[in-house]
Amino acid sequence: MKKYLLGVLIFTIGLEAFCQSNGTEAYEDNNYKSFIKTVQLYPNNSQADREMQTPIISLQSRGGMMLEFDALLEDYLFLQARLVHCNADWKPSRLSDFQFLSEFNAFDLNQFEYSVNTKTLFVHYVFEVPLTKVSGNYALVVYQNNDVEDVVLTKRFVVYEHSISISPTVRLSSGVSARNFNQQVEFNLKYNQLNVSNPLTDFHVVVRQNQRWDNAIIGLKPTLVRRDQKYLEYHHFTMENNFKGGNEFRFFDLRTYNFRGQNVAHINKDSNPMTATLRLSDNRSKQVYSQFRDLNGQYFVESREPQADILEADYINTTFQLNSTREIGGNVYVIGTFNDWKQNESSRLTYDEARQLYTTAIPLKQGVYSYMFWAENDPYYFEGSFFQTENQYEILVYFRAPGFFADRVVGYQAFYSGN
Repeated sequence: MKKYLLGVLIFTIGLEAFCQSNGTEAYEDNNYKSFIKTVQLYPNNSQADREMQTPIISLQSRGGMMLEFDALLEDYLFLQARLVHCNADWKPSRLSDFQFLSEFNAFDLNQFEYSVNTKTLFVHYVFEVPLTKVSGNYALVVYQNNDVEDVVLTKRFVVYEHSISISPTVRLSSGVSARNFNQQVEFNLKYNQLNVSNPLTDFHVVVRQNQRWDNAIIGLKPTLVRRDQKYLEYHHFTMENNFKGGNEFRFFDLRTYNFRGQNVAHINKDSNPMTATLRLSDNRSKQVYSQFRDLNGQYFVESREPQADILEADYINTTFQLNSTREIGGNVYVIGTFNDWKQNESSRLTYDEARQLYTTAIPLKQGVYSYMFWAENDPYYFEGSFFQTENQYEILVYFRAPGFFADRVVGYQAFYSGN
């Protein structure tokens, strides 16, 4: 017991130092080492598309979560993982490890394999995240050499309860001028299983679009409260519950390097590392909306070379090209789940005045990717926004019971616009 408490104390001190050094106490999806690539966290189930599923599971789930990632190194690292229970704002809660885990909160990542027949060498790690006893937000923290301050990556996931029911709908915006561009999310809550003292303030609701945390809507308050029925309505008419519909996501197929996949203009398998250039993308904001089935910003890893498996999926330095007759104000980024929707130097495009286009190159593992171009000053400048666009939405409802020291996730609902 003394060793356990000492370990908790050491990690807590290291955690505080890590948060202070990064200027924030809120956890986010992030890679802190340049050699860490293709980080995927998804429900550990038997479904074929599980790696594209949102990292949110029920408290009653038997499968837990699965973490996979690559370290672009010749040899393995001594890596460890730990879970941190967080409140709705993604800052650490006051719950102790004993309260949300049934085992010691330090796990060695000893399940790894080396790449096979690839030009880019990597070590592929797999980690089955342990089940938790309490719902809420969780940060999975991976660090190396038992040094809790030497963090390699952090990844968010959510565990929820079935304590409330959610009835959502997506409709035209109540703002007349935005009806061609926005989607309005409305919903009702029934909390029959909960004892709530003040339903107007005790619930914290988050609405997400396409698994994004960076543009999630938070802080919505109910527009109607019926305490006798334990019923809440969130039917806002001042557009605070509006998302831009955006456009169907662009995509490309890098599953093989022996011929050009869809939306790939050129591929060179003889270079080291291999390189690919995507087809020149155009500004779609003035085009007529065209519906097609997309991945809503997600991606999956796969190699279609003969008899190849996940360890033979190579990395290809992929060049994005965006046609633009002029350099617009503000930065332009390429974003999607593959880079955690990050708008940073790694995803920023540079303008080539001679060729009149934006371009950047990003190393990507073989697979199928969907993405969008994001303009800093006018996010949908190159994509356009249409109310008809099919998007995935999620509603998460947080609640802190009297006397409890953390936010629970008491309800969750995923749904799609256009359904």
